Amino acid sequence: MSKLVNAERQSVVIVGAGLAGFTVACALAQQGYAGEVTLVGDEPWPPYDRPPLSKQFQLDGDESQVWLAPELPPNVKLQRQRKALAIDPRRQELCLDDGSTLPWDRLVLATGTRPRRLAQLDTLPRVLTLRTLDDARAIREALKSVASLLVIGGGPIGLELAASAAELGRQSTVVEMGPRLMGRSVPAAMADILLEYHRSQGIAIHLGRTVAALDDGAKEAVLDDGQRVPAGLVVVGIGVQANDELAAQAGIACDDGVFVDGWCRTTAPGVFAVGDVTRQRNPVTGRFERIETWANAQGQAQALASILCNPGEARAYDAVPWFWSDQGGARLQCAGALTGEQQAWRVDAAGGRVLVHWSGGRITGVAALNAARDFVQLKKLILPRTTITPEQLSAPAANIRALVQQALVL
Repeated sequence: MSKLVNAERQSVVIVGAGLAGFTVACALAQQGYAGEVTLVGDEPWPPYDRPPLSKQFQLDGDESQVWLAPELPPNVKLQRQRKALAIDPRRQELCLDDGSTLPWDRLVLATGTRPRRLAQLDTLPRVLTLRTLDDARAIREALKSVASLLVIGGGPIGLELAASAAELGRQSTVVEMGPRLMGRSVPAAMADILLEYHRSQGIAIHLGRTVAALDDGAKEAVLDDGQRVPAGLVVVGIGVQANDELAAQAGIACDDGVFVDGWCRTTAPGVFAVGDVTRQRNPVTGRFERIETWANAQGQAQALASILCNPGEARAYDAVPWFWSDQGGARLQCAGALTGEQQAWRVDAAGGRVLVHWSGGRITGVAALNAARDFVQLKKLILPRTTITPEQLSAPAANIRALVQQALVL
């Protein structure tokens, strides 16, 4: 891999102007890359952050808080409202929807994901999804004129949105077809606590149910068991699928995500991928997975910039996956693989909870609810051979920070 730093004639083209693409562009400039960088985005807005869209933005509508900062460096050209139509790996060109082409020496795919939809509800005007700023604006505007919100899907985004609507005084309902909330993200024991929390906040949650029909006149939804629930506005939050069509059409290996190695390389020479669109090896599980988190998008993008600028000194990206989700007054943080043959709880004096998983005597995952300080410390023990025991974790007088520091020096 040739070194790009200070290579005036070299060019990097980044497809996707979300967090991952934005971070690659900024990090290249920070690391001294002097060549041309072009960031191609299909939305009309400057790069923005997605986490606030389901939370604070719904409460206050303050768009100044969603724009990513700092601004793009001067040597980065941002092409807004441009859709990439095709990659020509042989000629090293990217074809855009206005008929133009962009030559590249290195191409970065940061095309992200899109919401999965429910075909039977997709054409109804009061059924929305949440992914983009325009989506968030539409939901916020709709919430002004309805008394109730129905969220289909009990994942992080849906629960965040339901909590925000409840804070706005709307009647919030969540319908989840699985047996528990956040089935792919948190252990069952933590999901039970989240269920209790949301119900205590007045949010109605129906597990093991689906929406069979919508009654527009009554502004209700009919569930598969015949039960009716309020549905002035409906938001579908049943997960996402990778925007990997551009890569697949170019012959790059994909499977609901673009396969990359630890150096963010795809199977096409000179083509890299970062963020939610990638299918990468999880350092904890060893499996190729799509890791749909803000932290992974940023970390992978920063690593790629180092790889492009200083390939001889850069390291393969192998950070432990982690995410957070603010659901009203509940801050959930999870890291690693939340499975294992052994687990233990820690509950602090303020009611914060941490659930730690061990496998083979080593910590593999940590889930925390309103216990940010303990989470930050315990996350350090995922992957290293050193560990602490369930008995040490659960001891009432345990100082987690001291235990972790002691374990790390052994």
